[in-house]
Amino acid sequence: MASAPVASLLAGARLTRDAWLAVAALAAAAGASVKIVGALASGSRALLVDALTCIAGLVGLAASIYYVYVGRLPPDSDHPYGHSRLRAGAVVASLSAYMFVAGVAAAELASSLRGYTVDARAGVGYALLGAGFYAVSIAAAGRADPVMRVYSGFTASEILESLVAAAGSLAGGVLGYQWDLLGGAVILAYIFYEAVEAHKYLMDLVSDRAAPAALYERLRHEALMRGLRPVRVRLRMLDEETCVGDAVVVPQEGMGADIADMLADELAEEMRRFNCDVTIHVAYVDSKKRRG
Repeated sequence: MASAPVASLLAGARLTRDAWLAVAALAAAAGASVKIVGALASGSRALLVDALTCIAGLVGLAASIYYVYVGRLPPDSDHPYGHSRLRAGAVVASLSAYMFVAGVAAAELASSLRGYTVDARAGVGYALLGAGFYAVSIAAAGRADPVMRVYSGFTASEILESLVAAAGSLAGGVLGYQWDLLGGAVILAYIFYEAVEAHKYLMDLVSDRAAPAALYERLRHEALMRGLRPVRVRLRMLDEETCVGDAVVVPQEGMGADIADMLADELAEEMRRFNCDVTIHVAYVDSKKRRG
């Protein structure tokens, strides 16, 4: 990936998540500005499509930052498990912005079929300069929050789009506008590909998928260590980092109810160390001991 060298340089920097978000936003704004100016100066349609995606990227970044903050709000009466799932709004906003831009770009490419001229030098220079800024933005966003993955996915295409725009501008200026137009079509196709991937990610985020098997095994292991036998365990991922669910356990023979309850509370506390909020229900085989 083109941003890997930049990511390695930033890896040693010790910044808060908020600081990484600020770096990502500033670098993206700089990259977008460069590409927009470049599109106007060069007349390249490939760079124009690239610039339009930059505008969508800024909208997506603003939405991502907003929903990241909303997702950090503490639990309340309407959201007893917290607000982390509201971060999916960042995915929806990014997807909507890019689809709008895709429609505008498609119309612009269609209207340019009659021909135009391209300033190859300006197109190549601005495209590559914009790519540098976006490499920084991608690396910073990836360190800010997991939900920024969608923004990073779309924005990673900005580097590829910059290279395509640079090649299209060069070929369009030397060989003919058709090559630059082809570059714009390639960028547009990539936008649709990223949209499909973002949709898959969104569905996975909100589909109540089961927690990893390792968390199930951890709960069973910790329960058995305390003399509690799990008979039913249901764990689901609330987001990429947080698990919620419930488990029914049966205490070993001879264990008193008070001890079983204490160990169940201890088990729940232990699972919180793994970002897993589990409600433990103690069941008793002997109906005389069963509590309503």
